[in-house]
Amino acid sequence: MTSWVESALVASEKTFDELAGALEAGPPFAGVEVERLAVVTQELETHAPGWCLSVEHHGDARTLHAVEIVEARLSGVTRCRKFARPMGDDVGASLSELVASGDAPAALQHVEPEMAPAHESRRMQWRIGSVLAVLAAHDGERTTLTLAAPADSADALGAVFDVARAVVDAAPFHLLAAADDADTSDAPAVHASTIDVPRQSTTREAFVAIAASIAAHWFGNEAGALRLLEVERVHQLRVAQRRLKTLLKLFPDCVDAAWRETIAPELEWFGDLLADARDWDVFTDTTLAAWAAADAEGAPSWQNAIDAADAQRMGARERLDGALHSTRYARLTLAFVEWLARLEAHGRHGGHDSVDLAKYAKERIRKHYRKIADVADLTTLDAHSRHRVRIHAKRLRYALEFLRSLATRRTRNTVAKRLSHLQTVLGEANDAAVAADRLSALPDVSDYQRGFARAWAAVSEAKDAGEGERILRSIEPPRLKSPD
Repeated sequence: MTSWVESALVASEKTFDELAGALEAGPPFAGVEVERLAVVTQELETHAPGWCLSVEHHGDARTLHAVEIVEARLSGVTRCRKFARPMGDDVGASLSELVASGDAPAALQHVEPEMAPAHESRRMQWRIGSVLAVLAAHDGERTTLTLAAPADSADALGAVFDVARAVVDAAPFHLLAAADDADTSDAPAVHASTIDVPRQSTTREAFVAIAASIAAHWFGNEAGALRLLEVERVHQLRVAQRRLKTLLKLFPDCVDAAWRETIAPELEWFGDLLADARDWDVFTDTTLAAWAAADAEGAPSWQNAIDAADAQRMGARERLDGALHSTRYARLTLAFVEWLARLEAHGRHGGHDSVDLAKYAKERIRKHYRKIADVADLTTLDAHSRHRVRIHAKRLRYALEFLRSLATRRTRNTVAKRLSHLQTVLGEANDAAVAADRLSALPDVSDYQRGFARAWAAVSEAKDAGEGERILRSIEPPRLKSPD
């Protein structure tokens, strides 16, 4: 039995042989002895929580493999224990032997495993320092590279990610997310999941738990976007990045030099591409469509603007798609996952901070609320100031979603709903003003169309400022539950 720290990468753009050649051409693989295998694998469906069992056939030998997932909360990093023992014809007897060895729970002895259909895979494996790298082609459909280091080796996490960085520099690999397990080209976009942080958590524990949820949101949509980049996936990728920004502002003490110097600039680069693609989607599909439908002259007169906007939209989409498939983006995701894994490990090994989450949350939520409650009448503010109110409302809403386990039911329901409504109303006014400027920059747009857009923006600004003011004053101070 060995405890491992493991990360998995996946590639679909090149063949197994092309990927193997790219890896072997440079460090750290060049000159390292490689083992080549042809393996037939059968998964065992045991329904034992936390365990993955399989039987591997290699030549005349059969081996029972058992993997216990110790920690898989963070996308891109798994902590596990692995067992392997020769197996006879009786799977049940082999499981009994594994249990008798003391390496597996007694519950495995009583399961009746179901053998899944066998599948063949080609493998190449290298030992690079403490890291075992296994390249595998699965039924010819995709190629994965698993990187694992013994958990008791010096800086196992760093060793794994050092090799991972060399890998993405050499070949088109990216982190294997849960959504990569199936063809997600037709699957719906992944939305943010509900977060229930234990009330007894420290601020560091809460930060890691929330960041892990955001990572699942981010990488879940990345998996589909790498196959097919469409409107809702762009939207959800951007939402995930906005939620991450809010989390960093909610827990600023968790932001260190490594984040500021290595990850933040790359997230800004990626975020700008996402924002451009999303803004062109909204402008083309929503704003221009509304103008065309409302114009007394009829939609055909707007076709020139729609075509020009669509061309801009496709350009923004191509730039974003190129970024998603780039080495720069792959390195960004590796840096983010390693940083978060180190933060999580710091707390797991006794490096907890002493800040009580409930007390901290109360102070931060009050501060966010005052930023919207203390503003002057929205109808008297300029467009920039109203946009700042919208940003603060969004941050407060996300903060309440992150810390929902501490909030009262009324705050989770009524306050959060009104904050969302306020964000939407003020967003529509801002979008109309930005869209008018965007329209003016398009080629072959008539003066009539520019004037129509300006008038629309002015009416929207006045209407939405009044509606936003009404909603804002109806938002009660968020309340957190009393201590147990």
